[in-house]
Amino acid sequence: MLRPLDVLVNSTGMGTLGRVAQVLQLSEPATVDSHITIVRPGDGVDGRFLGFALRCRQADIESLAEGSTGQTELSRGRLASLEVLVPPLAVQRTIAHILGALDDKIELSRKQNATLEAMARALFKSWFVDFDPVRAKAEGRAPNGMDTETAKLFPSEFVESELGPIPDGWSVAALQDMTSYLSRGIGPAYIDDGGVCVLNQKCIRGHRVDVSKARRHDAAKRSVEGRLVHDLDVLVNSTGVGTLGRVAQLWRLTEDTVVDSHVTVVRAANNVDPWFLGLGVIGREPEIEALGEGSTGQTELSRARLGSLLGVRPPEDLQRRFGSAASRLLRRVAANEGEAQALERLRDDLLPRLLTGELSVDAAEREVEAVA
Repeated sequence: MLRPLDVLVNSTGMGTLGRVAQVLQLSEPATVDSHITIVRPGDGVDGRFLGFALRCRQADIESLAEGSTGQTELSRGRLASLEVLVPPLAVQRTIAHILGALDDKIELSRKQNATLEAMARALFKSWFVDFDPVRAKAEGRAPNGMDTETAKLFPSEFVESELGPIPDGWSVAALQDMTSYLSRGIGPAYIDDGGVCVLNQKCIRGHRVDVSKARRHDAAKRSVEGRLVHDLDVLVNSTGVGTLGRVAQLWRLTEDTVVDSHVTVVRAANNVDPWFLGLGVIGREPEIEALGEGSTGQTELSRARLGSLLGVRPPEDLQRRFGSAASRLLRRVAANEGEAQALERLRDDLLPRLLTGELSVDAAEREVEAVA
């Protein structure tokens, strides 16, 4: 059975072997399967320190594996042979405190973001899926928690449509009719440094765009004119079982960026609010995945099929009212993510320097205080 501060190491499989995580707390009894090794701190070892010490050794842990491609295994004996530099217990605890404080800040930011995103999704669902304000007005009630001016934007009746009952005055529209740009990305000419950022399918997961998995494109070999993505574009993974249908919206662009040919860019038309479009497409991931065609492993989502996806289209002024509310929430998410990424970079920079003694704990504390 797992205990708090146990360190978990993935011990099988290409691409996953060597990943390290730590159990900080348990809400119920739990254990692991045979593909994970539990590393429990012994006497004279601070548990949180051990977690950090193994996290920075992922490449070394991976190199201990044996076996053929696809059948790689890390035995308990070989993992146990890994040598770890262990300073005195008091120093371990100080290092763990410094790095743990950064981890705690990062985790707090993630929890805040989960709450903010849930609020935005709940508002979208209430207004544009469940039609709660319209139902309230139809029953002679004031919409719950809504100001008078916003309430006026909702009708009090429903009409029949090809999607079933929708609010009076709203329409049904295909995604292609709500966009100004709907296209796959480029076939990149990859380079190691410089050039233009290229987002691929690995970058899109959990409604997030992870730039750390991006590559670089040589724009001198293949022009990116007219192909750069814009702030608030929606990105849809468009090939492959398990990845096809994943959706994310760009909330924070920091440089010129394109997507590769496995990703489709969906850009709101001028008369469509981009926040409304983004949350609407994100909320329909299962439907988008079902639009894929082809054999197993070769599944493709064509632009035509994605563009034919039908949805409700409220009046523009109501979309904009929603976009104003959603942007306040989701721009905070983007800002929090930027701060969390800065903290992660600081943590990952401090970690090996502290563990090797290159950086004193006093100097590390000053660096953390400067960022905080």
